[in-house]
Amino acid sequence: MDEMSMVRRLLAEPPPAPHVVAEGRERLLGSPIGAAPATRTRRRAAVRCALALGLTSVAAAAALAAAALVPGVGTSRGGGGPSSTERSARTVLLAAASRAESAPASGTYWHLRTMSMMNSPQRFGHGGNRYTLERLWVHEKWATRSGQAWSGDRRWVRPATPQDQAAWRRDGAPDTWCMGEMDTQPPKPNCLHTAPGIASLTRDYFPFEVSEGLQLTFGQLQRLPANPDALRAWLAADARRHLDPSAGAAVINQNVAAELADLLVYLPVPPGVRAAAYRALADMPHVTSIGPTRDELGRAGTGIKIAEGRGWTPVPGGPVRCHDKYRCHPAAPARNITRTLIIDPGTSQVLADETTIGKSSYSDTLILGVGWTNHKPHKPALP
Repeated sequence: MDEMSMVRRLLAEPPPAPHVVAEGRERLLGSPIGAAPATRTRRRAAVRCALALGLTSVAAAAALAAAALVPGVGTSRGGGGPSSTERSARTVLLAAASRAESAPASGTYWHLRTMSMMNSPQRFGHGGNRYTLERLWVHEKWATRSGQAWSGDRRWVRPATPQDQAAWRRDGAPDTWCMGEMDTQPPKPNCLHTAPGIASLTRDYFPFEVSEGLQLTFGQLQRLPANPDALRAWLAADARRHLDPSAGAAVINQNVAAELADLLVYLPVPPGVRAAAYRALADMPHVTSIGPTRDELGRAGTGIKIAEGRGWTPVPGGPVRCHDKYRCHPAAPARNITRTLIIDPGTSQVLADETTIGKSSYSDTLILGVGWTNHKPHKPALP
């Protein structure tokens, strides 16, 4: 079976009704249309972090600009064989794959609990008491085998550094900051709050987002290939369907590696598919090990770095360069985008997922728990 036949076969399940898609899109983006540009060279669904942290659709578009690859940057692995660090990464990923195959899959709900952190790009305060706020977001997802799903969120902010905290205290220690209105109907105030923040629980009607432009139902996720070569070929075929026709092998590989990494954490795939994602990632170019490390909670694991091309950090009010009305990016030079997964090889669990642009952290997600449970959906508690 060729790659495109695999795509057509998997997507043979009828798509959700248009009103269901529209409702989900409105919940996700805050407007029926959203702010996504018409063409991109990078489609990683993990950019969901920028949307879920409460940014308006305009700010989300700026965040997406930070995730756009520079076309044509990057090369495939040459014929000289993998480096020692690549062999080390391969060893870690293959060991995790063996563990993933035997992971328990019993329970009523597949459940994911994460906490993401991201510095707000704007400064707050008055006069000499200016400070940066760190946005924190606990996100929980539940899904049943019948396709029902729920999303729970709790969002709050805090001063990003001790220096920011001192400036915040001098500014009167406010607990709420409002910045206009969100792009919802009817419009709602766009406000940030200190802990405990705002919590919510909603039914989720939007399919699972594998990548930008590809949403699958729970049933379709269960039918993804459990063979690493077939899984990699399926994702590559999907990338070619959605990317610009000019996208070369390097951009295709960057998309496939990013989506394989997402399958390890953010989607309710069977143990065999998750193991296949580990094995496929082990053979991707530009995947290296940084050795033993710890996440921000002190949990020990091995760091796996994935080079994801080059991009920009959005700066509100900063100069912008546009190729046309759909393709704009900051005028500053592009910098390397690196994604780092901290993996516990003994359990196959991903503990943390961090994206850096240049030397600056862009987003940081801690995986607090993932697997099957019998606990019912609820509003997330503070960690």
